[in-house]
Amino acid sequence: MDVVEPSTVVLAEDEPMIGRILEFKLRMEGHTLLWVRSASEAESLVRRGGVDLLLCDVTLEEDGRDLCRRLIQAGLEPPAGIVLMPEQRDQLGPQRALAAGAREVISKPFKPTVVAATIRRLLDDARGVPREDQAGPLG
Repeated sequence: MDVVEPSTVVLAEDEPMIGRILEFKLRMEGHTLLWVRSASEAESLVRRGGVDLLLCDVTLEEDGRDLCRRLIQAGLEPPAGIVLMPEQRDQLGPQRALAAGAREVISKPFKPTVVAATIRRLLDDARGVPREDQAGPLG
């Protein structure tokens, strides 16, 4: 069994159903999850430090892309980055999220397993954990 380093993920999501689903899934994956309902609360937590990754809806009281830009410009991007979650019906959402500096984009609706796998990959990358698909030749 793989040993997983504890990680702290801030989830900025104002839709209760989505928040509860992600809270359950990410805690089951072993993450410490701090679920907030606004961009301002998320920014406050990230500014305090100790956050490994920010998972942020783009449709909060403030556009999550603006928060992403501000944190990056201030040098406060968490080590594993910022993942933005635009609505799937927003055809330019993923491009706008990446242009804002998001490390990854997950469009809603999504499968919780995809979110968990994406977060695990970003955390592993930030810690320098090699992925199986990047393994070099043996010997």
